[in-house]
Amino acid sequence: MLFSHRNVAVFALLLIFLIVWFKPIPLHTKSALHYLRASGPASPDILNATLGFQQVFVINIPERTDRRDAMTLAAALSRIDVQWIDGVDGHSVSDKVVPGDSWDKSISKGNKGSWRAHMNVLQRVVQDNITSALILEDDADWDVRIKPQLQVFAQAARAFTQSVPQHHPEHGVSYADHTSQSEISLAQLPPKLRLSVTPYGDAWDVLWLGHCGTELPKESDMVSDHGYDVKSSKPPVLKITIPNDATVPSPKHLKAHPFALQDEIAKQYPPHTRIVHSSSKTTCTQAYAVSQQGARKLLWQFGLQTLTTGWDLMLRDWCDGLYKSSSRDGRTANHPVCVTVQPPIFSHHYGKGAASDITAPGGGFVNKEKEMTPYIRLSVRLNMERLVNGASFEDLVDQWEDGT
Repeated sequence: MLFSHRNVAVFALLLIFLIVWFKPIPLHTKSALHYLRASGPASPDILNATLGFQQVFVINIPERTDRRDAMTLAAALSRIDVQWIDGVDGHSVSDKVVPGDSWDKSISKGNKGSWRAHMNVLQRVVQDNITSALILEDDADWDVRIKPQLQVFAQAARAFTQSVPQHHPEHGVSYADHTSQSEISLAQLPPKLRLSVTPYGDAWDVLWLGHCGTELPKESDMVSDHGYDVKSSKPPVLKITIPNDATVPSPKHLKAHPFALQDEIAKQYPPHTRIVHSSSKTTCTQAYAVSQQGARKLLWQFGLQTLTTGWDLMLRDWCDGLYKSSSRDGRTANHPVCVTVQPPIFSHHYGKGAASDITAPGGGFVNKEKEMTPYIRLSVRLNMERLVNGASFEDLVDQWEDGT
C-alpha cells in the first residue's frame, strides 16, 4: 500500500481543516485567493498560530490593562499566539543608556520609552536566535481573514526576498532586482519563487505590514536628511499588484483617518487593489516583522548608534537607506530589504476617545464618538462582541462596505 491508514487519516484531517478555514471567506470570483492559487502553492505555515513567523510579540505598557484585554481577545479569536513585551515609561530611561548622538536632541519621554521598548524586542529576537518575529503595538487591529491575506502577501513578498534559482547566472539577486518590469500582477510571478527559510522568503530585513502611510517607490537618488549622500544600492522599484481583493475598501475609504488625504493608490489603481513594494517613506509601526539578520542590524544601529526622533521615523529612514553603513573592506553595504504593502494589512484601532501613549495619532485625530479602524473591513476588534457570542461569518459587520 502506498499510504498507511494513519497517513490517510492525517491527510483527511488536513483537508477538512482547509475546507472549514476557507469556506466562510466571501471573495470576488477573481479574488486574491484566485491569484494565489494561480501563481503557486500557498504556504500552510502561515495558517499556524504565529502567522508563519517564529514568534509574535506585542508591546504593552503594563498599566494599560484595557489594551492587553482587547489584544488577548483579538488574538484568541484569530487563533494567534502572542508573547508580551512590557512597554517602557520614558521617564525611567536614563540618559546613560541612550546613544550619544541624542544628547543634544530634544527627544520626548514618550519617544524614549517607545524606542527602548522596541530595542527590548529586538534584543529578545537576537538573544534567543529567533528566525523571524512579528512585532505588534497593543492597539493594532486586523481583518478576520488575516491568514489568507498573509498567504497572498507572502507570494508577492518572495519576489523581493527570495534569491533566484542557483543555476541562474545572477544567483543571489532577488527576482525584484532582476526583472526589468516596474509593475506586474501577482499571477505573473514566476512559479519557482519558493519559500525556504520563512514562508515570506529568505534575505529580508523588515516586512512592514501595519502603518499609517507609505509611498510607492520611485526612480530617484536619495539624499540623507542627516547630511550625507546615500551610496548604498537602491531598493527595487517593482510593484506587485493584487487585483480584485475583496478585503480592500473602496477608494474613498483609503486614508489613514477621516481627516487625512486619500492615499495615492486610490487614484492610480482600480478599486480593491492591494500593492506590495519596497518600503518608501513608511510611517507608524502598528505591525512589522524582523528577520534575525534584520534584528541584529537594527539593534546595532539604534540600540548603540542613533536616537534622534520617534522610532517609526528612524525605521522609515533606515529602510529608505538614509543611514550610512559600510562593510569591513570599506565598501558601502547593501540597501536594507524592507517590503511593505498598501493598504496595510494591520492598522491602528481608534477606540472611543482613545489617544496614543506616545503622541496623538493621525496628526492629532482622536475619535470621540465611535470606534473605527482605517483600511480594515471585517475588523476583529469591531466585531469582537459578535465573535465572542458565536456569530456566523455572515453576521459580521463590514465597516467600509462598498455602498457606504
